Amino acid sequence: MKQENWPQSKLETIGAGPAGISAARRMAGSCLDWLPIVLAMGLVWRRRWWRFFIGGINRPLIFLAIFAWNLGDPAATATDSYLGFLAPGMVVMAAVSAGYSDLVNWFTLRRTYFRVLDEYLLAPISNISLLNGHVLGAAAKGFVLALLVFLAAHFFVHGFFMPPLFFVQLFVVCLTFACLAVAVAMVAGGDKDTLMFTSLIVFPMTFFCGTFFPVEQLPGPLASLSWGLPLTASVYNLRALALTGAGHLGWFLQSLGWLIALYLLAYFLLKLRRED
Repeated sequence: MKQENWPQSKLETIGAGPAGISAARRMAGSCLDWLPIVLAMGLVWRRRWWRFFIGGINRPLIFLAIFAWNLGDPAATATDSYLGFLAPGMVVMAAVSAGYSDLVNWFTLRRTYFRVLDEYLLAPISNISLLNGHVLGAAAKGFVLALLVFLAAHFFVHGFFMPPLFFVQLFVVCLTFACLAVAVAMVAGGDKDTLMFTSLIVFPMTFFCGTFFPVEQLPGPLASLSWGLPLTASVYNLRALALTGAGHLGWFLQSLGWLIALYLLAYFLLKLRRED
């Protein structure tokens, strides 16, 4: 039977009628509600790329340069040198700094001072799209800066592996701390609150999660506490992927668990803020 002879109700039932087409268009549009937010953040970062570039990679590169000048061995490879152990930790530090610090400050100032977030909350956009847009935008910037640090590490030591799962694990780190940034920004009363949380929680976390030394060398309670932080498993898995080319499934699943938990927390807090 030809399609033009079918009843209009049947065409609409299978989604071929005007109602089905319009519903499909609305669904496709709602799935991409987050894209304008990502593009807007990209435009801001493009105009100030040098500021974000320098602020995101200066600290990891300084650490790499200092340790290379004092502990580096030109003949050593990544698998048998301290620089090889250190470089993945510096990559994670760059990812956390770019994915968390910029977004939490951006979100907090626009929520408490410029009141730009109120316009977002009044816009016809879902909470998920609003959250996804900011998280993906910040994670993408952190991912790019972390890759630049990893490429720069090749000038100090050679012999790293770059399997596909390395990039997946790195992007999971960026997404995790972008979600944490949104969660913190939703409860912070101002920039001083975010600074206090960053100084007391996030900044020490980058040192006690295996970035500079193995967690096993910490005293007993601190070692157990470090394995309960969201960064430790990611650092260990990223280092294993960079030095051996093979990761650890348990560490990867643990980092995914932290990502899901912090995403749900950020969504819940954003929903509460929107309802207020």
